[in-house]
Amino acid sequence: MSEERKSSKAEGVQLSLREQLLGRLSDDAIVSKKREVSVMTRMSGDIVEILDALVELEIFKSRSEAVSAFVEQAISSRIKLFDEIKTQAEDIHRLRDSAKKHAYEAFQEDSK
Repeated sequence: MSEERKSSKAEGVQLSLREQLLGRLSDDAIVSKKREVSVMTRMSGDIVEILDALVELEIFKSRSEAVSAFVEQAISSRIKLFDEIKTQAEDIHRLRDSAKKHAYEAFQEDSK
C-alpha cells in the first residue's frame, strides 16, 4: 500500500473517530451556533490527561474544544429534557422576582 493511501486511510480513521466523539453534532441546532462564551472549570488530573491524549492524537484542537464537544453531546442527546429544565428555571426566576417585589412592597407599607 502506498504511503499516500496509508496517510489518507489514517486521516479517514481520525475523521471517523472525531465524528464518533462529536456524536455527529454538526447538524444539530445547538451545536451549529458559534461558540462565543468562555467558561472556566476545574477538572481532575485524570480527566485532563484524557483530554490531553485526545489533543495529542489531533482528534481535537484543544482541551477547550474537547470539553465543549462532550458537553454539547451530553446536552443535545437529551435536548427535550434540558429544554424543559431551562423553561422551569425561567419560571422559577420569574416567581422569585415576583416574590421579591411583593416582599419589598410589604416592607414599604410597614414603614408608612
